[in-house]
Amino acid sequence: MNLTPAENLFSSTINPSSLDDISISESKRLFIQYRDAGVISESCSFEDDKWQTTDEYSNVGLRFSVSPFVYKKYEHIFNMPLKLFKDYIKAYCLSIFGKNVLNSISYTLLDIKHLLATDPQDVIGESAGLNIYSPNRLGDFLSLFVNDENSELLGSLISSLDYYADMTDPGFGKLAAQRELADFPSYFEFDDIIKRFWNEELDENERLFYYPLYIWWNITAVIPLRPREFLLTERNCLSKDNDGNYLLRLRRNQLKGTREKVISYKIRDSYLIQTIPVPDRTGELIEAYLKYTDKYEDTDIDTLFVTDPHYYKWGQSKHSNSRFLTYVNMNTILRYFFREVVHERYGYTVIYNGEKADHDKKEIRFIHLGDTRHIAFINLMQEGASPVTAMLLGGHENISMASHYYSNVIEFIECKTYREYRKSLSGDVQYNITPLNKLPAVRDFRRLNNGGRCYSREYLNGSIKDCMNISGHNGEIGYCPECPFYRANGHTYFSGDDIYKRRIKEDSKALLMAIRSVMEGKGNPENIGEAVLRARSSSLSYKAYLDEKYTHGGDENGKTKTD
Repeated sequence: MNLTPAENLFSSTINPSSLDDISISESKRLFIQYRDAGVISESCSFEDDKWQTTDEYSNVGLRFSVSPFVYKKYEHIFNMPLKLFKDYIKAYCLSIFGKNVLNSISYTLLDIKHLLATDPQDVIGESAGLNIYSPNRLGDFLSLFVNDENSELLGSLISSLDYYADMTDPGFGKLAAQRELADFPSYFEFDDIIKRFWNEELDENERLFYYPLYIWWNITAVIPLRPREFLLTERNCLSKDNDGNYLLRLRRNQLKGTREKVISYKIRDSYLIQTIPVPDRTGELIEAYLKYTDKYEDTDIDTLFVTDPHYYKWGQSKHSNSRFLTYVNMNTILRYFFREVVHERYGYTVIYNGEKADHDKKEIRFIHLGDTRHIAFINLMQEGASPVTAMLLGGHENISMASHYYSNVIEFIECKTYREYRKSLSGDVQYNITPLNKLPAVRDFRRLNNGGRCYSREYLNGSIKDCMNISGHNGEIGYCPECPFYRANGHTYFSGDDIYKRRIKEDSKALLMAIRSVMEGKGNPENIGEAVLRARSSSLSYKAYLDEKYTHGGDENGKTKTD
């Protein structure tokens, strides 16, 4: 993201994980600095309900006025007078100055007002009419107000915003956007960090505090669970089959994805039980946690995660109203991990508010609990999930709500492949994805009659097997322009990215259509398995191509040293 010099003048020192009197005092100091720099108009004061700001290109008014009548619906949740609440809004906005363009900050204020204009029960009911520009950022803002008295209500609001972030259907509001994922290098970096941390010598209290986060990362990055589904995992969730393989019982919310089902207020009625085979390392991880926490009292609804170790972090006993480890608790654990481990222990700069991270300068984007559901979808497609596992891709009956899960597949493949390439150069361990290895050496090709080149190993050996797998728009078998091994006259070997990207998009769409067909009772579950395998094949073909590209002279920008 490009910021003007004026916006880059100051780096906020307001702690993005809390708001208090100190942060308000600091925000007033920052206000004066931005005013002196000309970003905020010199005629404005901190107490004003409107700040006129400029980035030297456009003028943006930041409006903090909130109707007392509107705020009254939320006063019991925030448990503070309106004036203090508005001061906290200003402090939060100043904390993201210099990190976000002014229009983005203006949209954040608009999100807060849209929330306040909606009755809390409608938000908690996952209303489709919220009109939220950035649900993730609004959830981050609300997290700053959580305390012992309001944790349940505010936690429900934040959790509902997390669900809302997954909505992309135009019917869900003009401002509703796709979930704002971090850049993929940040997820890979986070994976390295949390594994490194877990392998260190940790005292029992620290390990137990972060244990739910480690299990969350290991499970939800592979199985597409929503945060609430994960947190409601039963205590007695682990078993073994007749061959000694681990089985994990999970709760899946059957109310999501539709507005027409009858709502039950019992967990047993609202959630389906699905039993999933998991690797030994995952089963052993959960077994170890159960053993560690066997001495603690079970939660009120008998969930996997106990709450005593969470409050020991602050030298407190479990709170009397702590019924189970909530979304707010997990969000707190995640924020502490970024602050205490990622930043303070390992020296990373954490980017909290949406701007691009410079990974060469040891920066990493903050990630959100709901992000892993998207990563899991991509991983399932990459690894060729079985039809049973692929059924987990369900969860929305409207295909337009699910389609954006695959919008980042291509970037994921490119990032992962280039990361493996860089790791191979440095001698580090690579990630385990085995390429199809169907591509010939770069210089091996056959010149065709139309002047193009064919790089198919099968065709070079006299077989038309690869040709039989390709068809044109009118059903023509062996249609070269659609073949990943074909390059038109004048195009280099490493200029075929678009062919692979188009195939991935088409196979992803076919997979989603197969899922929708089965969910509507019109298709066969085996069709999902077939679509998953096709999508996986197209993904691995692109990865194999990129492997060749990086190894034989191509770089991450597509430039090559040889044809």
